[in-house]
Amino acid sequence: MIFLILILSYALMIGYFYLGINKLPITAEILKPEDLSKPFTNFSIIIPFRNEAERLPGLLNSIKDIDYPKDCFEVLLIDDESTDNSVMIIEQFKALHPSISLCTLKNKRVSAAPKKDAITMAIPVAKHEWIITTDADCLLPQQWLSCYHNCIISNPIAFIAGPVIYKTSNSFIDQYQLLDNLSLQGVTMGSFGHKKGLLCNGANLAYTKTLFKALNGFKDNKHIASGDDVFMLEKALNTFPEKVGYLKSRQAVVLTFPESSWKNLISQRVRWAKKTGKQNNMLTKLVGLITFLTNLYFLFLPLVLLAASGQFLMIFFGLSIKILIDYLLLHKTGRFFGKHISVVQVVSHLYVYAFVSSWVVIKSMFINYTWKGRSHRH
Repeated sequence: MIFLILILSYALMIGYFYLGINKLPITAEILKPEDLSKPFTNFSIIIPFRNEAERLPGLLNSIKDIDYPKDCFEVLLIDDESTDNSVMIIEQFKALHPSISLCTLKNKRVSAAPKKDAITMAIPVAKHEWIITTDADCLLPQQWLSCYHNCIISNPIAFIAGPVIYKTSNSFIDQYQLLDNLSLQGVTMGSFGHKKGLLCNGANLAYTKTLFKALNGFKDNKHIASGDDVFMLEKALNTFPEKVGYLKSRQAVVLTFPESSWKNLISQRVRWAKKTGKQNNMLTKLVGLITFLTNLYFLFLPLVLLAASGQFLMIFFGLSIKILIDYLLLHKTGRFFGKHISVVQVVSHLYVYAFVSSWVVIKSMFINYTWKGRSHRH
């Protein structure tokens, strides 16, 4: 009975997000004739960084290649106590590309959340009303700002979540993270399709200064190191739900890089799990609970089979349903991102995902984590 309830709940949940993706309209990539006369939207891009010398050249080159008037955006890079040559890389780039408005600021730490401090400090300095955040280990698409501009002039909107995908190799750990990311993106798009956005990613996120001030920024969650994205989303939906939207455009997809080791991967996921546990949205908590219990059950499925060998067909049927429903969501999300997902991929990662996700949830309840060389407690 427990097994049937779990499978049914899980299938309904995934089906809910699958249908939500269908409901989410694609953001117009070609402007209407009447929109061509409107002025370009101005953007202030805020990018906190800490010891990103390896990734910064790629980010800066992608900024250089953005196909948008250079006088319509600025870049604010916030140095969070870097000890490598990140700042020097930025200064060298700035000297070579004077047409790009770019400056480096020192982060002012006032809380347990370095990234939130950086964004909070940068917003009053920013020249423009529209703020876009991304990460220093990302690659930005050429039409990135054009897509945001199209979305803004077409909708009365003040908060926009954008798509993010990993740039992966064929290694097992990379493919695992690709599937995990696609599942999160599927939940993100699906929930926005139902106008109940549950997730978003600070690597591709935009909102207005006015909205940020109206929501009192990160007040009430600065004691939580992460969550500059989901807490802002939650507050925006509670206060101005009609002004929240999703940028569903393939040309707006931001690329980021997967973790190179399982240790770093676990730390990253624990960080994510801790902020999810602090959210007030009951639907978010319900989704997390159903996913955790389902994965935990499948992790112990071999023991269940030993204890209830006469129920083999029913358990096999339930396992098949889970694989099928996971595949449908991952395949649909993968198509949007140009990634082909096969049933074999889903099956081969089934138990690894069940183990990792269950361990992450349990660890997030009792153990602190280290991220970017810092220990965090919350």
